[in-house]
Amino acid sequence: MKNILLVDCNAEVTRTVASLLSDTCKISNRAFGDDFTPGNAGMIILNAQGGIDAPAEKISRIRKACAFRAIPIIVIKDGDDLATIERLLSAGATEVLSLDAPAAACRQILQGHLIPNRTPLEKEMAYLTPFIENTMTVLKKMAFVDATFREVYFSDVLRTYGDISGIIGLSGTSEGTVAVTFYWDLARKVIANMMRVTEDKINAEYIHDGAGELINMISGSTKKQFKGTPFHFDLSLPTVVVGSGHQLGHPEGSSIAVLIFDVGEQSFVLQVCLKPKKENKEQAGSVQTEAQ
Repeated sequence: MKNILLVDCNAEVTRTVASLLSDTCKISNRAFGDDFTPGNAGMIILNAQGGIDAPAEKISRIRKACAFRAIPIIVIKDGDDLATIERLLSAGATEVLSLDAPAAACRQILQGHLIPNRTPLEKEMAYLTPFIENTMTVLKKMAFVDATFREVYFSDVLRTYGDISGIIGLSGTSEGTVAVTFYWDLARKVIANMMRVTEDKINAEYIHDGAGELINMISGSTKKQFKGTPFHFDLSLPTVVVGSGHQLGHPEGSSIAVLIFDVGEQSFVLQVCLKPKKENKEQAGSVQTEAQ
């Protein structure tokens, strides 16, 4: 049974959610605070009231507390202003929902977000494991940071909720993208260690350059292990994207493996999208045959 955590939900929202999900989920309610943690919640529902700034700030802090886990954050808010909805989505909301919608539609939307993300098959771990190992090795050797791999799941969501991402394109025998995403505080620590300086010496430009260099080193060291295999690839120049809720340019329609790493009480994520070209061509041919 999934645990649903209601945050700052008034009596009406609590009753409505309970009527929609209580037969399949365990529901609890709490107020938002500085000590917020998601615990074992399978979904978080926030009742956004008033203006836009306060709810957006709460969503951002809740999303960061989720530490890159695939926990849906559903925001209950009246109205359908597109600018407001986009602001909440950029802050970290998975869906902005009005309970004025028909009950059956609300139930279907909520239940859809409770479907767990797919975990990798054994054959997919064949190419993910080298990325995991090399990520930990690069952080240890270059930044003197002990990173621990926590979990992996597949996602088709291009938006990511860290503050900065370094992304690099892959081409050759296989193709795709790899991206590393940090929140500022951990990025500053890692880059300062890489540059052998104290954190107060690190500015946004250094973090920007460091994120690009990190993804280049992780991908470059992994590339060597794939030589002579269907997963071998060449690297493009890395690019860096900044801003909460930014979107990464993974190939359209592809599955993205989200690898979560912990550094003490902080976390970062590596996203890997890699597929041999031969497999891509076979899939394209299959689709074409079915269409005929």
